[in-house]
Amino acid sequence: MHIALIRTEFKKSRGGAEAYAVQLARYWLGQGHRITVVCTGHDPADSEGMEVVTVSRPKVLGPFKHNWFAKRAGIAADECGADAVLALARAYPGDVLRLGDGLHAMLLEARYGRQGARLRAKFNPRHLELLKLERTLLKDGHFKLFIANSEMIRDVCVAWFDVPPEQIEVIPNGVDWSRFNTEVRLGREVFREQVGIPKDAKLVLFSGMDFRRKGLTEAVRGFIEFARSAPQAYFACVGPGYTLGAEDELAKAGLSARAKFVGRTDDIARWYGAADVFLLPTLHDPSANAVTEALACGTPVITSAANGAKQHIRDGVNGWVLADRTDSSEIAGRIGQLIQSPPVPDAVVDASSLLSREVNADRMLDALRRASQA
Repeated sequence: MHIALIRTEFKKSRGGAEAYAVQLARYWLGQGHRITVVCTGHDPADSEGMEVVTVSRPKVLGPFKHNWFAKRAGIAADECGADAVLALARAYPGDVLRLGDGLHAMLLEARYGRQGARLRAKFNPRHLELLKLERTLLKDGHFKLFIANSEMIRDVCVAWFDVPPEQIEVIPNGVDWSRFNTEVRLGREVFREQVGIPKDAKLVLFSGMDFRRKGLTEAVRGFIEFARSAPQAYFACVGPGYTLGAEDELAKAGLSARAKFVGRTDDIARWYGAADVFLLPTLHDPSANAVTEALACGTPVITSAANGAKQHIRDGVNGWVLADRTDSSEIAGRIGQLIQSPPVPDAVVDASSLLSREVNADRMLDALRRASQA
């Protein structure tokens, strides 16, 4: 099968959706499918064995660059003669659009409230153009099938954009079990010693890329409240981002010695294994990979109701979904519950209903075939 796959940047080093696109394409390539990648830029190592069509997205166009790429990428994918077109980015037309980047309308409302979102959309050309593009993708008949990676995104597409329920399918993110599994916990004491965390500490871990959206400030404030009555509590933040505000709050609380800030790392699986709780009070996430990765390592998760990955959480069994992501007392209380009555790692995994990366790819291929033959 000849598959045209659209992604803005085809580079697994970017992480997140970019890494997913590369992994998916390489898995299908390994199965004998022909892959044409349509993108603005790529890593030659990632696209080895594939055809690449480059489409521009000029920065000089400002807020109009997204629509420029969307139209031209769709045309390029159509002209390459593929049997099926999968859009992993905002581009059209095609057979299947995967909404892995989430919905801009939903992010705006989460960040500014309903009225604030309307004002931003009215006076900010970037938001206005992205919202127009989003409506075009979801409402103008450019795709036969939509794939959401969470029930939350599916429900919003149906309620906000009138997408027919039968036209949107949920395929959760897949986990790389060879990397994320409970065996990473076996060397946790050695790893803790290497990174300066006492072996008897109760470690609360936060990790992400966009710290403001992922909720670093809220995580730190919740940890500070918990740590007031927990002298063995430690906090770790892993990933690239602005941390000075969080570090200042910890310093004012006298907790700097019990906090670690680590940049980008290839050891994230070992951090999951070393942690007692993974905390991600995110403002908005279609389905955070960090949640499913932590759960796969047997680490209970506390996250917000605005995270589509909440579908993997069973309250009190493998973590908690917060009623209010900004409530430090609630966060501290949930951390305390998981620290005082820690779930068995295997029970955390069993309760999480996780897919493997391979099953995710197989289900995506099946959906693409059905859509292209419809």
